[in-house]
Amino acid sequence: MAQVKKKRLIDSSINAATEATDSLKIQARQLWLATLGAYAKVGKEGAAYFKELVNEGQALETQGKELLSEQVDSATSKVEQFKAGFKARVDSATGGRLEKVVGSVEKGRAELLGRVGIPSRSELQKLSAKLDELSASLKGAKLG
Repeated sequence: MAQVKKKRLIDSSINAATEATDSLKIQARQLWLATLGAYAKVGKEGAAYFKELVNEGQALETQGKELLSEQVDSATSKVEQFKAGFKARVDSATGGRLEKVVGSVEKGRAELLGRVGIPSRSELQKLSAKLDELSASLKGAKLG
C-alpha cells in the first residue's frame, strides 16, 4: 500500500510538472506571437507614419518657400522704390548732370586703358569670336 501511495504521489507530481510545463510553453508561445504581431503592426503603421511625416514636411517646405518668396519680393519692391526715389532726387539736385559725368568718366577710363595697351571689352569679344572661327576651321581641316 505504501508503494501504491508512492506511485500515486509520483504520478501526481509528474502530472503537475507536465501541466506547469505545458502552461509555460503555451504562455511562451503566446508571448512570442504577441511580439511578432507587435512587430508587424509597428512595421505597417511605422511606414504609414513615415509617409505622413514626409507629406507634412513637404507641405511645410512649400509654405516656407512661398513665405520666403513673398518676403524677397517685398524687399525687392522696397529697394526698387528707394532706388527710383533716390535717382529722382539726385537727378533733380544735379539737373541730370550726374549721368553726363558718369559717361565722361567711363569714356576717360576706356581711353586710359587703351593708351596703356589694355584692350576694351568689345575688342576682346571680337578677338574671341575670331579665335572661335579659327578653331572651327582647324577642326574642320583635321577632320577632312
